[in-house]
Amino acid sequence: MSSRACVQRPFLAAAPRRATRARGLRVNALAIPDDYGFVMSSVALAGVLTQWQAVRVAIARRKYGVNYPTMYVEGDSQEAVTFNCTQRAHQNTLEYLPGALCSQMMLGLVYPKVAAGLGLVFVASRVVYTLGYSTGDPSKRLPGGAGSGLAYVALVLSTVVVGLRTALHF
Repeated sequence: MSSRACVQRPFLAAAPRRATRARGLRVNALAIPDDYGFVMSSVALAGVLTQWQAVRVAIARRKYGVNYPTMYVEGDSQEAVTFNCTQRAHQNTLEYLPGALCSQMMLGLVYPKVAAGLGLVFVASRVVYTLGYSTGDPSKRLPGGAGSGLAYVALVLSTVVVGLRTALHF
């Protein structure tokens, strides 16, 4: 099934009715577009991103002598600020990731290339965000934060629109 077919018809196709005890129970089949592999690859890159960020935090822990389970370091020294910024870049990504990935995977059922593209913009922007923030100067996170924020909003809003179109059958 091509992704074009998924756009023209809802991606949930009714399965034949089966005799069940619960009346009105319908089982639906999910049609995965041919191009959904792009979405899968983009989602996997988000996993690579968070692992890369975790390694950066581990390196910063060793460099600045921050032991587990300490999340953030007290104080205003440059070392404390740099560690906290590195940790925060990772933590902030983890805060956004569930919404971004859920939206991307749902949007990808109807518009796989758009979803994958927005996912790639999100991941690439998060790399820029992490590299900037990890310098210890929080203002350097802004270019990556803007890109990932725009991609996030586009993913969520697009998913809401596609969800409403699907639910309302238009």
